[in-house]
Amino acid sequence: METPKYIEDIPTEKKESRNRREIIKREYISLIEKLQNTRGKKAVYNDYLQTDVYIIMRESEKKASNSAAFNWQSTYAVKHLEDVIKKAIPMEGKPIFTLPKPTGKQKEFGYVNIATLYYDFQSTEYEYLNFTVKLVLGIKSDGRHVQYSVNKIELAEKSTL
Repeated sequence: METPKYIEDIPTEKKESRNRREIIKREYISLIEKLQNTRGKKAVYNDYLQTDVYIIMRESEKKASNSAAFNWQSTYAVKHLEDVIKKAIPMEGKPIFTLPKPTGKQKEFGYVNIATLYYDFQSTEYEYLNFTVKLVLGIKSDGRHVQYSVNKIELAEKSTL
């Protein structure tokens, strides 16, 4: 099954990263406004970790617009970020918590810990809408969880013996 040129107004061609970057920025602004208006805070509750995950424009959107714009699936995940954050869970065999990178943005943003969860998009109708995204949360010293990045990942095919 061939992937269409647009999915939910997201251009799927590789060369369209600039347009996807603009979509990501608009989606973050829209989600932050929605959360502020409906919940009184810029956070989504993650069921697995049982904690609020905050969306901070200078941290969340900045990382996403730099990395999630490179493929349409990551941009699609940003369009569904509220669901991704709410329902993301650990992947079997992978650690949930790790230390932040000693240099770069994770250190600059003041994260003392990193949590990595996963979310599976599933569609029985469209094969190209079946993929997994990795949700990375930065954890501040006060315990606050901040959505840091969301990106499509490639899963190795299970071998059949």
